[in-house]
Amino acid sequence: MNHLHRALLYALAFLFIAGISSQAAASDKKITKKDVPAAVLKAFKAAFPKVHVNSYGEEREGGSTFYEFETVEGTIQRDILYKADGTLEEVEELLAPATIPAEIARAITADMPKAKILGGEKTTKGTSVTYDVNVKAGEKTGTVNLSVDGTIIKKKWINVKRDKKEEQEEDEKEEKDAK
Repeated sequence: MNHLHRALLYALAFLFIAGISSQAAASDKKITKKDVPAAVLKAFKAAFPKVHVNSYGEEREGGSTFYEFETVEGTIQRDILYKADGTLEEVEELLAPATIPAEIARAITADMPKAKILGGEKTTKGTSVTYDVNVKAGEKTGTVNLSVDGTIIKKKWINVKRDKKEEQEEDEKEEKDAK
């Protein structure tokens, strides 16, 4: 398998893991800046004056409405989520392998010595900080969720290299469920 195909598989695996990690009750839609409440825009501009906004979104989750800013500041990419009243709810920052904090990388290496760190995400919600780090160990790719001190909270694995029998069984199950 060439490097391009391997990179594509890793990207798809990450997107799959990120998709199953998201909360099922959330409903997202793209919006424009004019659709964002003034209180949210004011709070965002005060907290992140130098960022460039790539897109705006509205999320409905558990009866609440949130406003999302997909941003970039230099090389830092963030998804920033606000409540409708302008309260900062959550910041997700993408991390390249080289920017994973040393304590987090050591915790993964101690638990999985042969795992390769592919990148990850730092999530700040209030005063709580967690890391979701994408790793490859053998034929498996997954995400390791860690606390800020490096304690492993959870691991989610998917097998990127599936055999024909597994694919056929999954296709048959999907067809059966569709009927």
